[in-house]
Amino acid sequence: MDFPKSARVLNRAEYLRFFQGSEVKRLGVCTVFRIANTKGLARLGITVKAKVNSVYRNKLKRAIREAFREGRAKMGSHDYNVVVPGGVRVDYKTHRLVRAQLESIWSHENRF
Repeated sequence: MDFPKSARVLNRAEYLRFFQGSEVKRLGVCTVFRIANTKGLARLGITVKAKVNSVYRNKLKRAIREAFREGRAKMGSHDYNVVVPGGVRVDYKTHRLVRAQLESIWSHENRF
């Protein structure tokens, strides 16, 4: 499955909606915000601090997108924002941990 623009949260106004009454799921390394949308499909936004090493940051973002692609069919009509806060140590193992945590909540739509 691909990751087209229609499946992405794109602009600042859409990201700001996550801080106005969204559902929040705190995982070990990241936090996932969820808001219902009217688009008829699940969309994803990713927020990772820029101070993280670029190799690890890109690897982490790829893992998040891949977990989203695999679970998107069961996610309903919601916007998701995955936030990896600045205080989290991101290294070569973090992407595997984040992907496993996301797959566990996205594999069943009622787990959120």
